[in-house]
Amino acid sequence: MDEIDPFEARLLFGNQLDNLTGAQPTIERVSGFAIKHASMADNLLDCILEKLDKPQVPPRINLLFVIDAILLSDHRTGTTTWTELIIKEAVDIIKAVIPETPGGDANVPQVRKVVSGWKRRGIFDAAVLDPVESLLANRAGGSAGASDTGMKHQEIIKRIEEDRERHKRQKEEFWIRPADETPEEELQAYWETTSDLNEADWREIADDNQEYRQERRLIDVIQRQV
Repeated sequence: MDEIDPFEARLLFGNQLDNLTGAQPTIERVSGFAIKHASMADNLLDCILEKLDKPQVPPRINLLFVIDAILLSDHRTGTTTWTELIIKEAVDIIKAVIPETPGGDANVPQVRKVVSGWKRRGIFDAAVLDPVESLLANRAGGSAGASDTGMKHQEIIKRIEEDRERHKRQKEEFWIRPADETPEEELQAYWETTSDLNEADWREIADDNQEYRQERRLIDVIQRQV
């Protein structure tokens, strides 16, 4: 049972979202609050959607990371409280994170990775994923610089470090297997869930390469200016 009323929960959650960064501990803390108070999910999701309407684009990707963490928790525990609500808003959420601006373009590679994770885990079915993937299909990952995104050099370096930490955590989560699983069962599980190399895989590889080159260029520019 929730120990706080919906109004207080919304205030606390809104304050957490206002102070959200891309750091994994912060994302886990905010998503943990949402998961704990799932009985108020509709109210808390409204709070997230309101924050997505804010003018500054880069922090919107952090809100998507929170949503992703909530969905992963639902998937792990077999609950659907949050998932059923987010299904209805999935397309609008992605649109808000990748508007057709330099800042939105810069978010495209990260959004593709999140959506790829939803598809791989079977969190959403094709009816939800198809329109989301259509939004991403004709979008190239941006190479926006600090002036384009409105981010300061220090913020860009911080975001790069946060992205690396999050990717490391995601890889660790992917390789976690049941303690009693035999090597044969593990092999069988990967055999059944690994698809043939397809266009989406090539696009993800290209996005990873482009993201690396973008980060390298930004770091080189910043180092020359120091």
